[in-house]
Amino acid sequence: MAVVRRGVAELNGIADVLSTAKQGAADDARKAGAQVWFSNPKTDFDGQGICGNPEQIHGLVKTLTKSDKPPLDWPFDGRYGLSAQSFHPKIGGARLYANSLERTMAGMGL
Repeated sequence: MAVVRRGVAELNGIADVLSTAKQGAADDARKAGAQVWFSNPKTDFDGQGICGNPEQIHGLVKTLTKSDKPPLDWPFDGRYGLSAQSFHPKIGGARLYANSLERTMAGMGL
């Protein structure tokens, strides 16, 4: 279980780095005159990501669907046959992303 917690912490750290970079890009574009907003769903997913309760993001998904192509989806190591669903939101996770987007749009006056 400690290995899983460490992996989740690492994925959360990567998500933080990506969010910071995206927010920075939006800030730079705004300074250049573009009307840009960034919606960060992190708080929506608190305690509900991979291994959360309820888990709203898939962990590793080994059951393949017809559209999965592991050598293309996982070019660094397609031998494991992982689904492209791995690390992507479940249906409930899509709603959490939508909540974040709706909040951002409300802040835009939309």
